[in-house]
Amino acid sequence: MKRRQLLSLALAGAAARPAFAEAYPSRPIVLVMPFPAGGSVDVFGRAIALHLSTALKQPIVVDNRAGAGGLIGAGAVAKGKKDGYMLLLSSSSTHSLAAALRSNLPYDPEKDFAPVVNLGSGISSLLIPASSSVRTVAELVAAMKQRGDQNSFGSAGIGTIAHLSAEDFMLATGVRATHVPYKGTSLAVQDLAAGRLSFMFDSSVSAEGYVRGGLARMLAVTGRTRLHGMPDVPTMAEAGIKLANPEGYFGVWAPAGTPREIVLALNGALNDVLKSPEVVALMQKLSITARGGTPEDFAQRVAADSLQWKKAVQRANVPLE
Repeated sequence: MKRRQLLSLALAGAAARPAFAEAYPSRPIVLVMPFPAGGSVDVFGRAIALHLSTALKQPIVVDNRAGAGGLIGAGAVAKGKKDGYMLLLSSSSTHSLAAALRSNLPYDPEKDFAPVVNLGSGISSLLIPASSSVRTVAELVAAMKQRGDQNSFGSAGIGTIAHLSAEDFMLATGVRATHVPYKGTSLAVQDLAAGRLSFMFDSSVSAEGYVRGGLARMLAVTGRTRLHGMPDVPTMAEAGIKLANPEGYFGVWAPAGTPREIVLALNGALNDVLKSPEVVALMQKLSITARGGTPEDFAQRVAADSLQWKKAVQRANVPLE
């Protein structure tokens, strides 16, 4: 074959290859976090962004788009360009919980997103007043059954993970309690400390602070392993309680239709980020267990979690919004 023909074929082959295979990323990436700045998810997300920027050799711009329980930020990414330059770092609240609780979402959690990676699992803690004489989950269950309808629990609002974790707990143990939704967790903790609530659930990183501040006692954690910072507190399973949804998750998504090569490039970089000693130490501090894996692993995790929460919502008769 003549040299000119070989050159023509080579150029044709190069033109047929997608540009992103060599060029991505060639400019800054926006990482949308649908929660307010300053919270534990924000701290975690910014650490991920910093290390991802180093891995990809491009700036990662963190964009906090809070509001509507995370739906505003997630919706923006769902409608974003499918080029890998706008990503979502969120939790089960904008996907599994949203799908279970809302009938009119501004996006389809399954069809409008391409799962990139499961960053980690987050757990909650069962809290009671620090002044209570109760010392174990079994004692709490017995006391609540004795009080019958006089029990109450608090949360930061209807449909939050704290609310549904409590519903899950009541279904598993057979106890009854009235839900008291607040406009923030701090208000609920104040009433818990004063003995006006029987119990509540909250993220373990926040719960540790309440315990150390003398506001609450932690009886158990929902995850598969104990907290690094409070190793004497048992898991729910160790306490004999089988929850339907013991752990939430954190992950990264791209808009559906993002090229597979970009999703895999991001997945590989984020799996490496999860091995960084600094990220490992921060996740341990925030009570987040690193996961990682393939995009398919994450898709399966989200689907299974969504199914479980739908069942929990139906069993607890939580009204759809």
